[in-house]
Amino acid sequence: MLTLSAQQRLLLFLLPLVVAALLLWIPIRDALEVGPPDAETFAADVPEGHHWVAFTVTEDDIYATNGAAFSLALEFETLEGQIDAANRTVLFDLEDNESVHELTVLWPDGRQQNFTNVAIDERHELVYPKTINDALAMQWALRGAFFRFWIWTAVAALLVLFGLRVLSWAQTQESHA
Repeated sequence: MLTLSAQQRLLLFLLPLVVAALLLWIPIRDALEVGPPDAETFAADVPEGHHWVAFTVTEDDIYATNGAAFSLALEFETLEGQIDAANRTVLFDLEDNESVHELTVLWPDGRQQNFTNVAIDERHELVYPKTINDALAMQWALRGAFFRFWIWTAVAALLVLFGLRVLSWAQTQESHA
């Protein structure tokens, strides 16, 4: 039978906690980088009490991004904006709306992208999607730091539960020995 020393049981308990802490660092770091400084800058451009969302398109030397058109579908209206060489950021004042149903980006070459679950009260950076991986990464980023925090928290919780289950199994094996 398998017997575990106290140090091995402690290691089995602590290992998932360490992994969970490392996993949680990723969304916490993202939230710290994405959060207040940008939010305060853009919130100053809309009336107090209004929600907002901003999109910045980075310049691309290979693909033309000037003229990218944005269409933001809210509950009862659609807002539109466009990127040009002088202004790489489009800010939408959402007034009292608390959600964006869909964002459609029409790139100058005719390629269209649709996004759902766009986080509000944040500035999102968009890049022209050259591959499917770029498109998936952009979709993940648009969901916002808060969404990513809870996904990583769920993953970390599952790892801790798995570690506790392994520890319980090890103790059961030890008691049967």
